[in-house]
Amino acid sequence: MNMNERALKIVMEMVEKADELNVKVHRAPCKATIIDAGVEVKGSLMAGLYVTRICLADLANISITSMNYGQLTLPAIHVSTDYPSITTMGSQLADWEICIEGYYGLGSGPARALALERPLPKAVALKKDFYEKIGYQILNPKQIYEKIGYGETADVAVIVIEAPKLPPDAVLMDIAEKCKVKAENVYAIITPTTSIAGSVQIAGRIVEVGIHKLTLLGFDPKNIIFGSGCSPIAPVHPNMIKAMGIVNDVIRYAGSTFYIVNCDDEEYLKNIISRVPSSSSNKYYKTFMEIFKEANYSFYNIDLGEFSPATITVNNVKTGNIFSAGEINPTMLKMALTT
Repeated sequence: MNMNERALKIVMEMVEKADELNVKVHRAPCKATIIDAGVEVKGSLMAGLYVTRICLADLANISITSMNYGQLTLPAIHVSTDYPSITTMGSQLADWEICIEGYYGLGSGPARALALERPLPKAVALKKDFYEKIGYQILNPKQIYEKIGYGETADVAVIVIEAPKLPPDAVLMDIAEKCKVKAENVYAIITPTTSIAGSVQIAGRIVEVGIHKLTLLGFDPKNIIFGSGCSPIAPVHPNMIKAMGIVNDVIRYAGSTFYIVNCDDEEYLKNIISRVPSSSSNKYYKTFMEIFKEANYSFYNIDLGEFSPATITVNNVKTGNIFSAGEINPTMLKMALTT
């Protein structure tokens, strides 16, 4: 199982269906392939599904439905996977901070598995001692793959970049160098936060958000056997700051997660679960846009614990017991989306 090679197959489908998906394919001067899913083109919901599949290395089942949240009816994405730690911590997690020649973006996808010498995002590295003092488990890229027991080599690198602009050659060359592949074998899919595809692929991180929070709190991700989740897809907003707020708030106030785990210590498990939902935060009644503002509009400067689903339910296969925490909050969801 090679995640970059699996993701490349989905990339090639996007290239073939570029007109249908409302995306545009570019060949960079360095010969890397760029797929624009919302910068200079409209993109589409279906393009967002393709990007979500790429982020998860096509190792998850993904579907779209509609859900009622109080007075709101919103499209929602459902994700489930039998490879929860590998697909999320090993691929979908957006921990690659790209900051080169004035270009800034959040990198995720299977290319991460090839670039283990990447540093932690700067703001996370600066707060690492503080995070560890309050009980967070901070893992650098190499430690993540050691933790999940996964590694791979590949001749191609597939990366998804959340950014408002297409990347210059310097960014693509840096990705190639870090992944130890030729620049012509780099495939970068760009999804702005303000795009339809951006809204879809961020909501599609619902399972990853819960697993990342569990891992942050010290739970071993290898003990997660199955994961599924459902999140509303945020309405598209042209303002980046507002868009950044609502794409996260739909998960914080209405994202639901379910996991099957293997755990010997149920008291420990119950304690961890109680700390996962967004409602466990003292900033719960602040919208993400307010939290983003407090962090000086620096994504990685936000307390990592704020990235949380609204609810979590866990089934322990050791005992058959089920534990849950959190709640769907239609009132806060509506406020976040309409104010």
